[in-house]
Amino acid sequence: QNPQVLDEVLAARQAHEEQSRVQTINAAAKANPALLAHDARDPSFGPADAKVTVIEFFDFRCPGCKAVAHDYRALMAAHPEVRFVFKDWPILDRGDDVTSQYAARAALAAHQQGKYLEVYDALMSERALDRAAIDRILTEKGVDMAKAQAVIASPEMTRHITDIHTTAATLGLQGTPTFFINGKASASIEPAAVAKMIEDAKR
Repeated sequence: QNPQVLDEVLAARQAHEEQSRVQTINAAAKANPALLAHDARDPSFGPADAKVTVIEFFDFRCPGCKAVAHDYRALMAAHPEVRFVFKDWPILDRGDDVTSQYAARAALAAHQQGKYLEVYDALMSERALDRAAIDRILTEKGVDMAKAQAVIASPEMTRHITDIHTTAATLGLQGTPTFFINGKASASIEPAAVAKMIEDAKR
């Protein structure tokens, strides 16, 4: 007679499960602080001694990541005193499709040439992401393709991506994007929720 009650029960259950998931992740982060410690290989922007550090685990093909990318970059501009760290975590590849892996490697190769954010913005804005589009974006942003391809195929790059996968697995992450603010996971991917956690961390 009251189907809305079922909706309320389901919503409450989902909220409880989400809160439980975040608590589990936070417990893992607290038990293994080295997992979210500074890694010089990761692109990071903002003061090295910032009081607040935001870390994003993401995949360039993730719809949620793309949906919040513009507002997230605006958040960076609004908080120059905060350090923002990018963890390229390619998880959406299936079978022979390795587009997410290639995009992550390409962006990290661009970072070594000082062009990470330009490439990040363009990759997030590209709807039909494939290898050709990724190469086109690197070229358009002035990346030296010969140098980039050498970095993309290097054992060091493989080790870096593998380490990010290991970190995410140890933390118990289940999807992208996942945001951490001073070592605590955000229950929401909304930039407004991340902004509130930043303000709370400042206090």
